[in-house]
Amino acid sequence: MVAPPPSPILVRYHAGAADRPKHLRLREAIIGALESGELPLGTKMAGERELSTSLGLSLGTTQKALGRLMDEGFLVRRQGHGTFVGSVRQPIAGSWHFRFLPPEGGPELPVFATLLDRCLVSAQPEWSRVLGHDDNGYVLVRRALDIGGKFRCCSDMVLPATRFGRLLRLAKRRLTDTNLKTLLATEFSAPTLQSDGLCHVAPIQGADAEVVQVPDGTVGLRLGIVTRSFGREPITWQRVMIPPTRYDLKLDFNPPGDNGSA
Repeated sequence: MVAPPPSPILVRYHAGAADRPKHLRLREAIIGALESGELPLGTKMAGERELSTSLGLSLGTTQKALGRLMDEGFLVRRQGHGTFVGSVRQPIAGSWHFRFLPPEGGPELPVFATLLDRCLVSAQPEWSRVLGHDDNGYVLVRRALDIGGKFRCCSDMVLPATRFGRLLRLAKRRLTDTNLKTLLATEFSAPTLQSDGLCHVAPIQGADAEVVQVPDGTVGLRLGIVTRSFGREPITWQRVMIPPTRYDLKLDFNPPGDNGSA
């Protein structure tokens, strides 16, 4: 009797870097199998306990990996039927600021964004002095940025609520894997015409460290971005925490394909 071929998840998991946390290796193995077509859309996944046993992982580790994949839309749980492969995510198109390159050369890494939170916040000096006073407060959009499955960044974007308060009511999917600059242009008639950035070395702490998945206090890069629209009016203030990585960040604050004259 011919033995069935090994699961693509099993093969990819054991081929992954042994020094990576196990839940990340499992997540990357499943994403790799999805993107290669080894696990087609609609495929029913093995149960959590079965998967844990076959990989030699604890149930908690498997649940952590699968839970994140469900949050990100790669997997869908159907009550009473199991967990299935969802649609393969599409990376953000035309990213201005998250343009990471392999040191050995090659294309920019794809960027995927997951909405973590959005809420109304009050004035704080670091953004209100840039955006100006707003009686209605400010909208905070917090997202996790997956950089090609290699590492994660944490992004907080703040906008004046009087003009952009409707962001709080948009469907979550519209803020996932979306270039927010494009959304602001199409939904709010606020195209980004210029952006400025400053960065410095800083510790990644607390909730940011949890999102970026590094030990609390790890020294990384804090990138601050201000974007402007018509009349050079500031429309967004953004803070991005970037962990230590071997990948190069392209420090070009013009839109992709622009010749730098804007």
